[in-house]
Amino acid sequence: MKTQEAEAQNLEYLESNSISARDSLLDDFADEINRSKDISVKTLFLTFISIFLALLVLLPKVYIGNQIYYNSKDINKMYHKYTALKEEQAYLKRELERLRYQTLIVDDID
Repeated sequence: MKTQEAEAQNLEYLESNSISARDSLLDDFADEINRSKDISVKTLFLTFISIFLALLVLLPKVYIGNQIYYNSKDINKMYHKYTALKEEQAYLKRELERLRYQTLIVDDID
């Protein structure tokens, strides 16, 4: 008999706690819905300052990165021209040697 009474008391306690917990949650929900949704001037000012500081840090980084990219692109073009000119110089040296050989050796033989 005692266990049935204890179970009944536990059930009563749980029901009363769940109702009070539910009421508490509903009150919190109602308070949240009725809360003012305006942004304070301080929050707005801090947001603008944060954005300004982020741009102040990031824009120079982006600018410098772009400058490095374009300069390396120009350097790469100049390097390709340089290698092409070196190859042309080697070709012209070989051609010059062939012509010298032809004028000195072959013309003497004829």
